[in-house]
Amino acid sequence: MKREVLIRVPLDEDWLTRLSENFIVHDMVDPATFAAFPAERRAKVQAVIAGTRAKFTADDIASMPELAIIHTIGAGTEAIDIDAASARGIVVISNSGTNAASVADHAMALAMSLIRDVPAMHAGTVTGGWPVAERPQLTGKRVGILGLGAIGGAIAQRMAGFDTTIAYHSRRKVADVPWRYCAGPGELADFSDVLMVTIPATAETHHVIDAGLLARLGRNGFVVNVGRGATIDTAALAEALGSGAIAGAALDVFEGEPELPEILRTAPNLVVTPHVAGFSPEARRDAGERILANLAAFFDGKPVIGRVN
Repeated sequence: MKREVLIRVPLDEDWLTRLSENFIVHDMVDPATFAAFPAERRAKVQAVIAGTRAKFTADDIASMPELAIIHTIGAGTEAIDIDAASARGIVVISNSGTNAASVADHAMALAMSLIRDVPAMHAGTVTGGWPVAERPQLTGKRVGILGLGAIGGAIAQRMAGFDTTIAYHSRRKVADVPWRYCAGPGELADFSDVLMVTIPATAETHHVIDAGLLARLGRNGFVVNVGRGATIDTAALAEALGSGAIAGAALDVFEGEPELPEILRTAPNLVVTPHVAGFSPEARRDAGERILANLAAFFDGKPVIGRVN
């Protein structure tokens, strides 16, 4: 008999087809559809594929007595009540790493667009102007990476091609990397001309980039965030941009998504994209393959990749 899988995040049609070969699939992306999902059907669900936008709460978990595994489509697990899952012995798996190349590529695009002021120059040129301005180069800069996981490591590799000097801070030192380790975010900001942020949203990282840290980054410093919006204090960032306390910021993630906070909408030296760094055909393919392989392995009693609890 096929096991039953609940889908809480949009999946490509070919994924759904492949999942349906081995599972009974309940496509419940729409919140209203999920809310109306009958209790007798919830009781049979053994696996959930989750995202970052739709919350998966303790009550949701409690409504599924057979649930054994929750797998995210991306790296983030903040939408899932991991404590409730762990208390039940439910395995939670992150797809961390499958989109690392895509996010790192996008981070580089943001950094270059910000430092060279590409959006403003484009806008000025297409409206008939000739907005010539002297801008810094990335080559030779000091680049700090806050969070040297799969994405941070991929960014470091790309930054090395620009003859930058690289340092990082993570919860622990990473073995066998050639880059300088800084003991805390503040020390990393002191070091950096460009601060690349890749860390997840947790209680410990909430607003870790505050007014004090931005001041340490300095008036010639740039910050690029491809991690999670809650790691930056929005009010402090807006003040730093408006006062010239930092040179600029580029965000693929921000607090209040999908609505850009009002105080950032007219901020100078800001480049924003709508949380798309991990979106590429290649990343989608790799994420799907990881999910399919992990579900098969889990229900066959074999090891899985990416367990977080």
